[in-house]
Amino acid sequence: MGKKVEWMYEAVNTLALKPEGYAYMTAALLVLDGMLTSLILGRVAYTEIDFTTYVRQAQLFMNGERDYSRINPWNGSGPCVYPAGHLYVYAVLDWLTVGARNLFPAQVCFGVLYLSTFCIIAKLYYMSGAPPMLLIPLVLSKRLHSIYVLRMFNDPIAMFLVYNSIYWLCRRKWRLACVLYSLGLSIKMHVLLFLPGLGVVLFRGSGAMHTLQCLIWIVGVQVLIGSPFLMHDAQAYFSSAFDFSREFLFKWTVNWRFVGEKVFGAKSFARSLLYMHGLLLLLFGMYRWTSLAKEGPRWIWNRWNGEQRSNLTSFTIVWIMFSSNLLGMVCARSLHYQFYSWYAHTLPMLVWSTGLWPSVK
Repeated sequence: MGKKVEWMYEAVNTLALKPEGYAYMTAALLVLDGMLTSLILGRVAYTEIDFTTYVRQAQLFMNGERDYSRINPWNGSGPCVYPAGHLYVYAVLDWLTVGARNLFPAQVCFGVLYLSTFCIIAKLYYMSGAPPMLLIPLVLSKRLHSIYVLRMFNDPIAMFLVYNSIYWLCRRKWRLACVLYSLGLSIKMHVLLFLPGLGVVLFRGSGAMHTLQCLIWIVGVQVLIGSPFLMHDAQAYFSSAFDFSREFLFKWTVNWRFVGEKVFGAKSFARSLLYMHGLLLLLFGMYRWTSLAKEGPRWIWNRWNGEQRSNLTSFTIVWIMFSSNLLGMVCARSLHYQFYSWYAHTLPMLVWSTGLWPSVK
């Protein structure tokens, strides 16, 4: 009896805490979550928010419209405020759903996307040395299931590409990682929140010149994807797809509702958030992501040509990228319901990395 209990304890300990448990934990959760997602698809009604508008925006593009300021479907939820990759993706979904008349095939695609995102996150957690038990909260979120399969927002598509980019950063495939990052950016502009962390990772891992080359790749992909609209009216494209001066409505905000509408709408409040974001990036850049504060300019000089691979671990890469995104979200002007998908998969890892669970770590 004692040996049996000891064996069970060791099995649970391995499954929850040791790297050897990842294959079993991932497979078990994937099967369970796949069943849950299928149940949701079959039992819970789809709720229309933006999907039909996205499809109609893509239809305007497919019908020959190249002026980005005019991609604003009648009776929709608004104009296209996302880069061109968004239109290409929803053009495919338009075909798949027969003009949004049969939504189920698209919901299945988003269900597959949801489960695929879980798989790539599990791989990142494994490469970072985090315990397998951190995967459990990821399959319990009602809101994530809703964002993916019941709302079909574009945010999860962008995040899937970003997480794949981080995976290839961990594999030291810098250019491939940057191409995937830029593809994510072509879906939604919020991917820029990862850019400070990406710059640090590239500089530490590949040096200054290669970092510059990678940034050129990112820009090149954006130009290529946006070229049909850039050649027609570049100003209209950039002012719509990358509008940094966009005004946000108080009724949709989640994170700053407690400050009241008057404070939320004040320009001074927006500037304060921007300054706070800059300050946090500076502090993390000097004290957490690098040892620049300790070594000074020598840190930059010593890594100008890229530091040794052993000094830039997968954990460091993942942590820098995840925290870069979170810093931006903390200081975001407004967070909406679907923006939860920007950081939900990163939270268990970030909490674990703080050392607040020493017995687990």
